[in-house]
Amino acid sequence: MPIDLAIDFGTSKTVLLCSNKILLEQPTVATVDSETWEPVAFGEKARNMIGRLPEHLESVFPIQRGMIADYDIAEQMLTEYFSTSLGKRLIKPRIIIAMPSGATSIQRRSLENAAEIAGGRRVQVIDSGVAAALGMGIDFSKPGGKMIVDIGAGVTDIATLSAGGIVQCDSAPIGSNDFDEAIIKYVRKEFNVLIGSLTAEEIKKQIGSVVPRGVEVVIKAKGRNLFSGLPQLFEITSSDVYAAMKDTAMAIFSAINGVIERTPPDIVADIMCDKVYVTGGGALINGMGELLEENLNTEIYIRSDAEYSVVKGANAALKYPELIKNIDYQLKNIQDLIVDD
Repeated sequence: MPIDLAIDFGTSKTVLLCSNKILLEQPTVATVDSETWEPVAFGEKARNMIGRLPEHLESVFPIQRGMIADYDIAEQMLTEYFSTSLGKRLIKPRIIIAMPSGATSIQRRSLENAAEIAGGRRVQVIDSGVAAALGMGIDFSKPGGKMIVDIGAGVTDIATLSAGGIVQCDSAPIGSNDFDEAIIKYVRKEFNVLIGSLTAEEIKKQIGSVVPRGVEVVIKAKGRNLFSGLPQLFEITSSDVYAAMKDTAMAIFSAINGVIERTPPDIVADIMCDKVYVTGGGALINGMGELLEENLNTEIYIRSDAEYSVVKGANAALKYPELIKNIDYQLKNIQDLIVDD
């Protein structure tokens, strides 16, 4: 029996969805042999090896800033993930895959080819902004502005929508991974300690915030002293982490503001009277809604399942292939597409 598969092939995570059921959710990382470039491990197993590899092995992130950075590894990763989630099938799955709106036609075709060679058929690409809007249940079929912000790991996709189409959009090369890099740099500068990306991510998850916390929180972390070269245990506060993260958060706001400045004023007025819809894993960082609400001076809406809005919207769009064929996304039946709460 033929199946349809929706894919969010993100910078940090890959999600495969079929009939509203998550078949696979794995990190978008591979461990490869440094000489032959042959994959040794994918997904969670490869993620656990980051920063812990011998010289003959290397961690590879095939998706950078939402685009394919290593085509061969991306293709082999999709092949592995298809096999893991679907097994061997006589009929290949029909696939829709989300990609940042700023992607060129060549980048889109490259992703389509990788998915086809990995085992898909009739592969189509949907803009992440449109997919996120559908996944959040936003009806943009009528005249009247809607705004969607998808804060991913490597890209923040921003789009204003109206009358079934994209009015303005941007794929800003900044995302939640940049918060990790900011924490690494801050710890190096202030504590003279070098930490890895996994430690930085854990600090972000535990006490990270893009607004000052009402109550100070302190955790202990481990790294390598830059001067002695020895392991060091240090304490870092939520105020420290806020200081590290605030510039990146404001860069995301600036990207959003840039799209608003290019959007017609009547549509901006509609957005301000409604709300700005924020999704993606970065939307769940503590204080993100509060920060954007204060700076944009409008209501912010974030769903608890923000990490899955894109793949859910892509899955909904599979019911209507014409959505992908029409570059303007003009739909009369968009109400049938949107995902209910």
